[in-house]
Amino acid sequence: MTAYRALVPFSGGIDSTAALYRTLNAHRDASFLVFRVQLVNGASGSRAVMEDRAVNGILDSLRAMGLRHFTYRRLAYDYSQLGAPPIWDSEAVNFAAATCLRAHPEITEFIEGAIADDYLQPGFDDRLAQIAKILYLVSERTPETLTIHYPLRAESKAEVMRSIPRELLAQTWSCRFPIEGPAWDLKRCRRCHACVLVDRVLEAHPDEFADLGWT
Repeated sequence: MTAYRALVPFSGGIDSTAALYRTLNAHRDASFLVFRVQLVNGASGSRAVMEDRAVNGILDSLRAMGLRHFTYRRLAYDYSQLGAPPIWDSEAVNFAAATCLRAHPEITEFIEGAIADDYLQPGFDDRLAQIAKILYLVSERTPETLTIHYPLRAESKAEVMRSIPRELLAQTWSCRFPIEGPAWDLKRCRRCHACVLVDRVLEAHPDEFADLGWT
């Protein structure tokens, strides 16, 4: 049975892609358990489709780059019948992560993809403390037996985007509420918090990221 060093949540978004890429690249002699929690609620069905596409494409690209020292697992929660999401996505993710940790006592690290821009949101520190509490409580771990790492904590969205190989960045999906575009395709809503952060970077650095075609 493979012994994993860390548990790495992965959504296919910019931040989780950066956290995963850096972790794999920095520790090529270790094995990692990468997991995705697909959350389906009344407003996120199309988001789940786009995130799945991003996740699968990025993982294939990582393998092609020689970063194969991970195992991928996927878990889905469908609570669309409840209407508006009753909890934060991050709470559901950390609850699922904690149950996974119970099955893998050898794991001593958890990789959290929060970036500097996140800490500017009112109440973000409290939310981060809450999901850490969920992780420790449900997993029956302590900070002494499980370390939460924040590899992107000091970096802005632009800095995080620059740190990712272009072929990975181009495949990411961060929009929370995709809308229908031409030819039945889905495109970014450009209104959700994730889209607003990305658009600020594109506006501030129009030439640097023009090749992505995200405008």
